[in-house]
Amino acid sequence: MPSTNQSSDRRERLHCDRLRDQLDEDPARWLDWDLLSHAARRKMVFALIDGMDSLQRVRAWRAVERRLAARDDREPRAKLMQRLDQREEWLELHGERPDRLPCGPRRPCECCDGEEGVTAEELRERDKAAAQRLVESYQSGGVDTSETSPTTEASTIGAFATDGGEDQ
Repeated sequence: MPSTNQSSDRRERLHCDRLRDQLDEDPARWLDWDLLSHAARRKMVFALIDGMDSLQRVRAWRAVERRLAARDDREPRAKLMQRLDQREEWLELHGERPDRLPCGPRRPCECCDGEEGVTAEELRERDKAAAQRLVESYQSGGVDTSETSPTTEASTIGAFATDGGEDQ
């Protein structure tokens, strides 16, 4: 949660305390700026919108933008509203984050099930032992290349180099 001592909280701006309690953020902190003359801030606001993962948050931002427009006697900013509409449409189509990621940001792997407190050294030793078992299971006796068979001895290089075509 942002500090109340940051410079953005010292300036005169709209404060949405109820939304801050519900969403753990105050959208007016980001939206109560002139985004036309501050390109970096505009990019940051659009990035925040693109990263939204709940419809409630998108709708709260839209409501704050309308409230700011009414306070300043202007229309809501079209590009901002369009970006919020697009994000809402995307979330309705793909689902909100808890619906899309049932296990959180990372799914647990099956290789470590039931292994509490496994250290990195133990994992390296386990991988090394598995690699050693793989090397030991390799059968080099499958084909013996050290001895020449009678068929190979009687053959000439020409027998192997030709394609079986007609003699010229």
